[in-house]
Amino acid sequence: AAAGESALAPTVASRLDESQRAGDQRLTVREAEVLALVAAGRTNREIGQALFLSEATVKSHLVHIFTKLGVGSRTAAVARARELGAIRAG
Repeated sequence: AAAGESALAPTVASRLDESQRAGDQRLTVREAEVLALVAAGRTNREIGQALFLSEATVKSHLVHIFTKLGVGSRTAAVARARELGAIRAG
């Protein structure tokens, strides 16, 4: 893309913008997988190995999960997900 232009197709950029404006806070499938492994007590390294992701990518998913759930820690994310019925107490 030229300087200042989006590298995304206009329709894709429009959908992303609409999603952000709508406050779409649902976890993605991958974020849910990461959160389930966090709930199982796995470390970032173990999660990465299980899902074939780098630790940096796992951390990125965790930041998104924390933001979407309005929490600041792994423990709080698991507790909030259990409150919402997204994962079962184990």
